[in-house]
Amino acid sequence: MQMIIAILFFVSLMLVDEASAQSTYSVSVSRHAAVPALSEAHVRKILEDASKMLQKNSVSNGDTDVACDVTFTLVGPVRTFGSADTPPNIVDEQHRDAVHKVDSDVIGVDFHIEVVDEIRFCRPNLDGPFNGCAFPPDFRSIIVVHPGKHPDAPPLEFPDHLLWAHEFGHLTGLGHRHSKCALMTSCSVADLASVTRVRVNNEECRCLRGGLGFCPLPAAVNCQPADCQ
Repeated sequence: MQMIIAILFFVSLMLVDEASAQSTYSVSVSRHAAVPALSEAHVRKILEDASKMLQKNSVSNGDTDVACDVTFTLVGPVRTFGSADTPPNIVDEQHRDAVHKVDSDVIGVDFHIEVVDEIRFCRPNLDGPFNGCAFPPDFRSIIVVHPGKHPDAPPLEFPDHLLWAHEFGHLTGLGHRHSKCALMTSCSVADLASVTRVRVNNEECRCLRGGLGFCPLPAAVNCQPADCQ
């Protein structure tokens, strides 16, 4: 009897944890002064598309393709930064961390997005260039290449909303997985532009809804294409 009570208590704690998991995240956005202007309307559209992609009209297709109730909202104007310490091109750890610290003092947001011209370095032992970088996650910050400046896709075809959601996944502790259709693909997010329905599985959704640092970040992996999973 005591064992049954203990199990029920444990299950109830899990349910409370799931119910309290955050699903709406506030975001501040800044762009480097050396990159083209980025309007609030454009940023809101990227965040809106990222939210819709995850929510999938609340229709799931099994445990490997779930509708994940996550929403991103912009707080404040799109700011501008730029100095000798925060260059438009990220080439080493020092540049990366300096840019990560931009907007770190903004109150009332869950994480920050910094828009730059080029990312050549993100995490040791990974080959660049990169479209985005959320490492290390302690900064609560994502660095992304300016829309239209991506090295591996024409400007109008690159799915920036998938990139921003993908990098947010890293902030929650998600790593890459080898799937051509997964939001957390180990290959370029640009390849997801042709995918009808980008996949998020149950465990990934749990991390995305749990918030920053909710899941343990695994070791880095390089691209290994695999079938949709």
